[in-house]
Amino acid sequence: MRRTVAAPAIALACLICGIESQLHPLHASQPNVVLIYSDDQGWGDVGYHGYTDVLTPNIDKLATGGTQFSQAYVCASVCGPSRAGLLTGIYQQRMGVYGNYDKGGVPTSQPLLFEMLKREGYSCGAVGKWHVGMAREELLPNSRGVDFFYGFLGGSHDYYRSATDPEFRKKGERPIMRNTQIEPPIQESKGYLTEMFTKEAVGFIERATDEPFCLYLAYNAVHHPWSVPDSYVQRVQQLDTHDERKLFAGMVLAMDDGVGAIMDALRRKGVADNTLVIFMSDNGSPRGQGIAQPRQKTRGTTTMSSPGPFNGFKGDTYEGGIRVPFVMHWPGRIPAGATYAHPVINLDIVATVLARSGVSKPWKGQAFDGVDLLPFISGGRPSDQKPHQTLYWRRDNDYAIRHGDWKLAWNDQAGPKTIRLFNLVDDPGEWKDLAGTNPKQAQVLQDMFDAWDSGLPDNQSGRNPRNRNNGHAAGKRINVSEFNARPPPAPSPKRASGKHNPLNTRRTLKQHLDQARERARKQNRPFDPAQENRWFRAKDLNGDGVLDEKELRTKAPKDWNK
Repeated sequence: MRRTVAAPAIALACLICGIESQLHPLHASQPNVVLIYSDDQGWGDVGYHGYTDVLTPNIDKLATGGTQFSQAYVCASVCGPSRAGLLTGIYQQRMGVYGNYDKGGVPTSQPLLFEMLKREGYSCGAVGKWHVGMAREELLPNSRGVDFFYGFLGGSHDYYRSATDPEFRKKGERPIMRNTQIEPPIQESKGYLTEMFTKEAVGFIERATDEPFCLYLAYNAVHHPWSVPDSYVQRVQQLDTHDERKLFAGMVLAMDDGVGAIMDALRRKGVADNTLVIFMSDNGSPRGQGIAQPRQKTRGTTTMSSPGPFNGFKGDTYEGGIRVPFVMHWPGRIPAGATYAHPVINLDIVATVLARSGVSKPWKGQAFDGVDLLPFISGGRPSDQKPHQTLYWRRDNDYAIRHGDWKLAWNDQAGPKTIRLFNLVDDPGEWKDLAGTNPKQAQVLQDMFDAWDSGLPDNQSGRNPRNRNNGHAAGKRINVSEFNARPPPAPSPKRASGKHNPLNTRRTLKQHLDQARERARKQNRPFDPAQENRWFRAKDLNGDGVLDEKELRTKAPKDWNK
């Protein structure tokens, strides 16, 4: 016997289905997500911040068509931990991630953005720099929710060359991967890596089906090495700046062209209006930059990347290391041409993206530290309500806390090695240390930081901060005034070794060439600078232009002179 459902029951069922569809959006209502993460791009490296010695027309269009954030922070001042926080939405220190460490990464107990989106019906692509785990298969992109991967697994890469040997020792030329397969060398196709990443990202969008997609485009631009096709440099010749900045501006322009190509692909696909596009840099300007010596810059002497008006560089917890360009763009959903002035952090991106699918926490692991930003920027929250009252930073021995408008920081570079206090409303450039005139405020922030920091797990690398107050829970207190009256020598997480001659532990290319020239003179033999340059580049495993102690001890590859 067939049962007949009465009309009121049908109406009730329809109502329930309607409510459920709002609570659990169908694919049609979920936005596509394009997350573009640039590398080592400082505050002063975008046009929409008012800088005229760089060209970023497509990034600027995102800003004018969306919302820019004037106090945008990243959770770390270097690449790897910044990405670990970005892709999980939690402070990376809670996973034991404090610095760049190839043998570590985001543990599988904490899901990445891609893994969480896969559960909501998304197709996920990652193009470019991975740098959140490469030591084990379970940490690789295709094991972490990524359907399509094209890029490299480590922290830096040459733009024109790559190897096909997975054990290749020079980090900057390790293989380019397509999913789990090694790609032919870049030099065979005479490609430029920034353009290659753009092409693959556009291809992912063009292959998209009806299901929502997430594209993570992590350019290694504008990270060292400083190289770009001359066609881009020619396009920036009209800029009123010097040649080193023009070279860097060419690298920025190549990436900006890629941003434009991504937006064009979204429009051709007919999904531009239903795509949340996010652009952000992973950390601030590098201290080591430029072609001419000295390459290690100080405040006001940068020749390529610019931290803008801020103090410090990549690696520091001053504003110049952690305050970066950040834009969100979603037509009709995010205010166009707006500037959001309260502090936000890259940890907010995962929470914002997942909230569009009704997800407020990971299905496993630790809860988000980031928050959904859309209610704050679209008028859903009172204008005086802030996403965060307190933000924290810890990298090796450097640390900082921002609470309201106050910031406390200790760094081993870019200033005295004392605990310093700043009011960022009055002094965003961190010129005036107020720890001496406002010791009570400095002490409050130090105690707050120690309460957070002392509860964090050990560093995966085993190199724990030497200035952590592990006794805080037992009542031990770091007295800021007493510390500043007798500041200790800057601690280092790396143990010093060898003789005191700096050339035994660090050597620039110029220093090497000077040594080689003098050695050739004494031995009465020809001096070959090109050969010496090739030897230096082969030994410079991380491509930073300086041979450190480990690189000096490591033998050059057998084929270094080819």
